[in-house]
Amino acid sequence: MNRVIFQFFAVALLITSGGCGDKKVSNMNKEELENTIIAIEKAALEEWLKGNPDGYLSIYAEDFSYFDPIQRINGFQKIKEFYESMRGSVQVEKYEMIDPIVQVSGETVVLTYSLVTHSGGEVLGENCTEVYHQQPDKQWKIIHSHWSLSGTN
Repeated sequence: MNRVIFQFFAVALLITSGGCGDKKVSNMNKEELENTIIAIEKAALEEWLKGNPDGYLSIYAEDFSYFDPIQRINGFQKIKEFYESMRGSVQVEKYEMIDPIVQVSGETVVLTYSLVTHSGGEVLGENCTEVYHQQPDKQWKIIHSHWSLSGTN
């Protein structure tokens, strides 16, 4: 009987302390997660800056939403159509991702950074906010993206 009571309290302690349940992020420490999110973003960004939207399209969730200074786009299909219309038109010689910050809250991560791109002698500064959410298959997908102009840094 004492063993049953002990097991009951041990399980109760695990549940109330957060030690049990669906903790998808628990195997990765904060620094590893920050590095992972930044690497995912850089890989997609580098493809985009060569005119290829596939990198971003592969990490957008189905319920994705997007804002930039001109428009709002809701849904994966609509952003895909928009990006396909621009395929091949973006060409950047070099870029700088400045001060990326990753904030973690459970299975949701917010990445913010400034981006400076150089193309044909022109320099463009933008600010980016990406909201990543860990999907049931444990992949990190962007559920919201917001871009704004910041001038040149």
